[in-house]
Amino acid sequence: MIVKPTQHVFAHLSGQDDNLGDSALRLAYLEALRGAGRHVHVYLGEATGDFTAGFTPASDLTFYDARGEWAQAEAAAARPVHAFNAGEINPRTGHFPVPRRAAECARVLDAGGALIFAGIGIKNVDTLHGVVFDPVMRDASVMSWRDRGSRDGAGFGDFAPDWAYSEGRAVDEWAAAGDRPLIAVTMRFDRAWPGDQWLADVRAFAAATQTRIVTVAQVARDAPRAVRLAEALGGEYVMPSSMRHDVLDDYVRAVYRQSLAVISDRAHGLIIGATEGAYPIGSGSDPHKISRLLTAVGLGDLVGRYEQLGEFAEQFESHLPSLAPAVHSAREDIVRLTARIHAAMDAVA
Repeated sequence: MIVKPTQHVFAHLSGQDDNLGDSALRLAYLEALRGAGRHVHVYLGEATGDFTAGFTPASDLTFYDARGEWAQAEAAAARPVHAFNAGEINPRTGHFPVPRRAAECARVLDAGGALIFAGIGIKNVDTLHGVVFDPVMRDASVMSWRDRGSRDGAGFGDFAPDWAYSEGRAVDEWAAAGDRPLIAVTMRFDRAWPGDQWLADVRAFAAATQTRIVTVAQVARDAPRAVRLAEALGGEYVMPSSMRHDVLDDYVRAVYRQSLAVISDRAHGLIIGATEGAYPIGSGSDPHKISRLLTAVGLGDLVGRYEQLGEFAEQFESHLPSLAPAVHSAREDIVRLTARIHAAMDAVA
């Protein structure tokens, strides 16, 4: 019997150290890269134990502390697979990726390997003037953005939902709306305070739905704002026992599984909430990015600026039945993207 050699996959999966959404989407991406006959070499950047706690060691994974060692291992591998980091990018005037990274990608293709760009999104599609996307991205084995706006802004590739939609409980395991006693609120620390009318609208929404307000912070830097919001809303700040991402992920999902809705200007607060059956209401001072990520799966109708929250609360009941079909469809799209990635890998194995 002929045994195929192990295929070596090189994934750069760094993210913001205290941001649960950054590790959540990359864990889902990593899962898509794994499989029989593959070994994934993972570089997580200069992450602390909080971020890395979510990445469980396994026999098919090797983690690297230094990017140079990770890159050397890739250079020594025959027909490697290079998985470009998923998540948000913020390209500046000039080339993206930067020449050194673009050359790294090109070497993989020149060596007969596979190049994967999957699940990347542009922070602000209105600031792309002067940005030149390197041709290696168009030559990639898979080139998939995480929202239509990013794809249209770049002008090439296709798109599928953010990787984080693939996580969470199956929709048929969700608690019914009537068995969800909470409204969860989680807001960014670095945006304008939403104001008195917004606070009144949240309280009115909770009263109308006979729910209790709780605030959470799934990004450590958001904790002071969560505390202040709880005080202003007459709610409760609920705090995990640790900000390690494995502990934090379990905790916030448990909160969202009890929540009828999640109100947030954090994209992955909305996404993680949606995957646990809490309807995402996007409310922010600059909601363009969250709108794109929710619209990608058909959940963008209740996303807007602070002053629209009262209107969204009035529309909420009519939109609630759309949540389960939207999340189910998003997960099917991600399954298809994963299949494309596996096919690209198999083609060079």
